[in-house]
Amino acid sequence: MLIAIFAILGGCVGYLLRPAIPFIGQLPFYIVITDGQNLHGIERLAQPYAQQSLEYLIAGVVIGGMIGLIASYLYSLTQDNGYDDDKPHRTPPRL
Repeated sequence: MLIAIFAILGGCVGYLLRPAIPFIGQLPFYIVITDGQNLHGIERLAQPYAQQSLEYLIAGVVIGGMIGLIASYLYSLTQDNGYDDDKPHRTPPRL
């Protein structure tokens, strides 16, 4: 669950940090998610920016997922494993 949450957060951060076209600004989500394939005519000049924005979005999802994986692993280490640490553990005999 933590992996998905961090991946979504990473995607949001990647989307917010996407590059902007000079004098125009950032592209809307529907252009970014389609990699600029819906652009026609003079708008085709914005396609490299759409591709780069999609790469930022994907990188954010991947990095967020990796951070979520590490966070879920560290969280699992802090959980009680069901053993009572006050009792001595029996070790198996050596052969």
